[in-house]
Amino acid sequence: MIKTIKTISVSGFVICLLIMYMTRHGISGIREFDPSFRLLDMRFQYSSETIQQTFEKIHDGGRLAYKKYLLLDFIFIAFFFITMLTISDAVLVSSHAKIIIFIVCGLRALFDILENVLLLHMLDQYPIFNQLLAKLSSNFTSLKFIMLYLWLMTIVFQAVIHGINLIKRYL
Repeated sequence: MIKTIKTISVSGFVICLLIMYMTRHGISGIREFDPSFRLLDMRFQYSSETIQQTFEKIHDGGRLAYKKYLLLDFIFIAFFFITMLTISDAVLVSSHAKIIIFIVCGLRALFDILENVLLLHMLDQYPIFNQLLAKLSSNFTSLKFIMLYLWLMTIVFQAVIHGINLIKRYL
């Protein structure tokens, strides 16, 4: 059962990425309204002016497409969360490290959800704009990336340690 969930999650993760980056339901659909469009949530940090300019440049149709993209992103977050847990479970040996990394994975997902909720709210309220929500959204984006980087560093570090131990066994 758990193996099936992991397989579905990894497949869903890949399918979501394909939809988000290669179809009109993703970035391509938003770029129909602004060819220079860049996702806010794929930047480490952004200013409230950047959010306002982005929303203005994509017009009504682009804002609707962006909302749909962010709704799809919630599904991606769930699949990515389980995929991160799957990778962590396979790579990490220490149960203490797993607990800490599982928390990091959960925080990454939580910050991503909060970022999306705020962006969706700001899109719904546009042209009314809340500077505080914009700042919070950027902060949640930064925290999301920090958690992702911590996770990646831990996975890479564990893989290097494992590789060194394998080399030592054969020497």
